[in-house]
Formats: sequence, structure tokens, C-alpha cells
Amino acid sequence: MSRAQELIDLPSESLSVELKQWIDPDSPEGIAKIARSALALRNFGGGYLVIGFMDDTLAPDTTNVPLDVHGAFHLDKIQGLVSRYASEPFEITVSFPTRGEQAYPVIEIPPGIKTPVAAKADLIHNGQKLITADDVYVRTLRSNNTPSTSKAGWKDWPKVVEVCFDNREADIGRFLRRHLSGGNLTVLQELLGGLAQGGEPVPTTEELARALLQEGESRFLTALSQRKIELPSHGTWEVALVISGAIGQFAANRDFLNLLDSTNPDYTGWPVWLDSRGFTDTQSRPYVLDGGWEALIVSLDSGWSNHIDFERFDPKGHFYLRRALQDDISGSERAPAPMVAMDFALQVIRVAEALAVGTAFAKAMSTDPEKTVATFALRWTRLRNRELHSWANPERYISPGRRAHQDTVESTVTIPSDVAISGLDVFVAKALGPLFEVFDGFVLGQAVYEDLTKRLIERKL
Repeated sequence: MSRAQELIDLPSESLSVELKQWIDPDSPEGIAKIARSALALRNFGGGYLVIGFMDDTLAPDTTNVPLDVHGAFHLDKIQGLVSRYASEPFEITVSFPTRGEQAYPVIEIPPGIKTPVAAKADLIHNGQKLITADDVYVRTLRSNNTPSTSKAGWKDWPKVVEVCFDNREADIGRFLRRHLSGGNLTVLQELLGGLAQGGEPVPTTEELARALLQEGESRFLTALSQRKIELPSHGTWEVALVISGAIGQFAANRDFLNLLDSTNPDYTGWPVWLDSRGFTDTQSRPYVLDGGWEALIVSLDSGWSNHIDFERFDPKGHFYLRRALQDDISGSERAPAPMVAMDFALQVIRVAEALAVGTAFAKAMSTDPEKTVATFALRWTRLRNRELHSWANPERYISPGRRAHQDTVESTVTIPSDVAISGLDVFVAKALGPLFEVFDGFVLGQAVYEDLTKRLIERKL
């Protein structure tokens, strides 16, 4: 399933995804809306503009539907519109996935800015400036932590500059931190502040994250029992995240969920730590328990997109996610029998997404990103007798016969919240190294980690 199709099947708005009602791309107002949104998403680091949905209810807009959607939003027309107002040209793509019998335009804006993209021309209609030359448009958060497109203000410039630096890879401090291992960061934390007053040792963030794995599993089993759900045999992968350092004060309210939902880059159609408030199945929606939000999502009749998820969002900066291995519950015709295989590329993609989203959460909750770190503990279960495979990504060949004899694997990695996203593959490799080793000592090349992580971040999977 394409990313565009996923966006209309399960629409949601975030900083990287903007929903718009049906608009007329030939009218001045429609031109302005598309141009401003395209420039804002470009300055955010890329994303999607989805036309034909209500941004408040996420329902399809049934009014003012063009008679010829493909013609109204033809690539050449939209590309010309964007190029007319972008200070630096960039190529877009337009696709038309369908829901029911209705086609919806999905305009994809690529990442890659090295300097902010501004409006290069005015657009004036009836004496009103709809676009002002030299203005820089950005995706930002309103006071209730919901996303919007607006002219850049003082609080938006750090993010814009950061995106430019990430693409240039010109910030030396970020470069050095990118290549520090999680272990080095943990040692540094312990040296700087590992002892409490009176000499009492305090748990390291890695120890806290490992403990959070156990707490999360316990909460999952309780939720499962309360729902009286019986699950098929499957393996799992889990991730616990502890954000530490300079973080703000938050509560388990809807503003907190709005912040996380807006911050989640939505790299895939079923993102890690997804916000399920809009799900039609009310039992899958999040609820507050013991000072945090949690949700149990079980969907086993959807073919390729079958899911068994449990997630928890604690405003203290503690997050937990448990997922069934896709190898065991996928309805794809290529999928192996349950409990016999593990696609190595799927694991790279899933872990890369978890680390990327987790560090985005850390940055959003931080009062000083340079003093905030995200520590992850990961765990895989029911591995024994599985063979490392490439069933979901057959173009990535792996020699057969690499079988696991160990049933459970854990790993940890610590990442600065202001890490350059382009250097995330180093941390992905550290997190996954212990997992792949149990498959007959397999070591995946760094170039593969880099390629798969880059494809995820650039939404080119």
C-alpha cells in the first residue's frame, strides 16, 4: 500500500501532514493555500498536503468536489503554481489514491532545504495580500498544540535553521554527537550526575528504560485480560523510552496528546506511538490510567495491515510501545508462516522509526534540547528457531540458513534530542546489532542501515 493511500484511508494531521477541504486551485484563494502549505512543508523538512478532508473531524469533505479531480490538480498545474511563488525551486509529486469511488489529491513535498524557502512574489486579490514576497511560511503549533501553517515567528526559526543544518551536515557539534555511541553518552551522564545527595546511587537512564519494559509488559497483560482478547501465537518487539534532562511540565490531558500527535513525523501509514483518538473502534482509542495515556489496538482482519499494538504515553517523559512482529500476523501473500522468519529490513525500518519519533518527542518536550537525551530500551521475543529473511523486501537478498537459538534479545541506545536526523543510522545499528548477532553472528553493513534509514526519513520506502 502506498503512503498516499494510507494517508486517505487513515487521515490525521501533524506537522508533516496538512489536511485541506476541497479548494479551487484556479482561484486566488486556492492558489495561496496550496503555495503557503507547500512552502511551509518544505521548510519543515518535507511532508504531504492532502486535499478533500476536514481538518477538524478528519472526515471526507463532500462539498465543492471538482468534477475532474485529476485535471484540477494536475501535476504540471500544481508544480507551476508552487514554482511561481517559491524562492528556490523544488519538485513535487501529485498522486490520486481513492477512497470508495472518490479520488483525492495528495501533494508530496520533498525534504532537502539548505536555506529557508521564502515567497518570491506577492499574490494580491481584491486589495488583500494573500501571499507577501519575502515571507517564510512554516508548520507550527497553536496554543493547544494542534498544527497549522503560518508566517514564521521568532519561536519557529530554531526549527527552520535546524532543518537547514541537518541537510548541510555543517554543524560540527551535531556531527560529533552523531558519532558518539550511546554507551559513551551514558558514561558521561553517570560521570556528571550519577550520584544523588548523600552518595546514594541513582538508576541510570538505561536501567530506568529496562524497568519500563517490564512495567509496559505488565500493563499490556492487564489490558488484554480486561478486554478478554485471545491472540494468535506471535513474537513481539518492544521499545521503552525515557526522556531525561531539561524537560517541561506536562499533564495527561488532550493538549499533551495534541503535542505528540503534531510532533510525530508520520513516516509510515501506521506510525509508532500513533494517536488512535479518531479510530471508529472506540476500544482502540486511548484512555488515561495512572497518570498516563494508553491504548490497546487489536486489528487482525485487515490483510497486510494487521496489528497488535499496546502503547503508553506518560507526561513525565516515559513511553512504551509493544507490537506483534509483522512476520507473524501479516496477511500478505508473500508472508511466511507465523513464528518461522524475521525480515531484517523490516526491523531496520521499524527501529529507525521508533528512534526518530522518540527523539522528536524528546525535542518537543524539552526546554533545552542540548541538555535533553532520549534513552531507548528495546526487546524482541520468541526468536528461537526463526530464520533471518527478506520476504517483505525480496530485492534485498540475504543468504539462507541464519537461524536464532536464543529466544529473547534486549538492547539499549541513548540519543541526544538535538541529534541530526541524517545521522540516525549510527544509533539504529547500535540498537539492532545484538538482535542480528543471534542469527548465526550476522552483521549488517552500515551502508544498508544508512540507506534504509534515509529512505524512511525521506518517505521513499
